[in-house]
Amino acid sequence: MRFDDVATNKARLVAYCDPETKEKLERLAELRLRSLSNLIESVLVEEVAKAEASGELDSEASGSK
Repeated sequence: MRFDDVATNKARLVAYCDPETKEKLERLAELRLRSLSNLIESVLVEEVAKAEASGELDSEASGSK
């Protein structure tokens, strides 16, 4: 399967982590009835929201600083 064939309008993000962390994330995703990708996206969205709420990150949709 080619990645550009995936039916989504979401941006693709590639990240690296150690195998132990990946295994733990997979277990957590299973416990929460989520895909690994969905779990990671929810964690990232939560971190961005916290950064915006604290003023660390500008909450404008432009994405530029």
